Amino acid sequence: MFRIIIIIILSLLSQIAVAFDYTQEITEQEIQEKVSALMPIEKKKYFVTVKISNPIIALLKATDEIGIRANIDASAPGGIKGSGEVMIKGTLDYDPEKGEFYFKNPTIIKLAIDKIPKSFTPKIQDIAQAALSKMMAVYPVYKFKDDNLKHKLAKAVLKSLAVKDEKLIITLGVF
Repeated sequence: MFRIIIIIILSLLSQIAVAFDYTQEITEQEIQEKVSALMPIEKKKYFVTVKISNPIIALLKATDEIGIRANIDASAPGGIKGSGEVMIKGTLDYDPEKGEFYFKNPTIIKLAIDKIPKSFTPKIQDIAQAALSKMMAVYPVYKFKDDNLKHKLAKAVLKSLAVKDEKLIITLGVF
């Protein structure tokens, strides 16, 4: 009899916990606005200057990741200058105390720069990777509003993160 009561109580509590779930949809455009505001990123290292600008966001449904295509400019002593395109992908990381999402593990998956010797490409990629990792770890790509009661309640546990219909679907819960 005691076991049955415990099972009933646990099943009721699980239903209550589901009632406290909160789902937030974030559009590509909202993320685009936040990431665009963070650009351009410029980093100098080893006499090489790298500038990343004009990001275009793509939510990757197959992997539930965020992709960024951006312009990249590089220059080095001796009049070496080139420009091209960089493709970056990564995931989102949620900080429940701040109610903020950060672009996590930004990884350059493609780098194409014209008018630059191939020997400079790995150095440029390293500099760009360091700049992206540092900037994306500090500035959130989305933040829950403190004046919104649902957002205050949602500053809890990230339950799931998925891409659907060009939107980021985030489910958070109290438990």
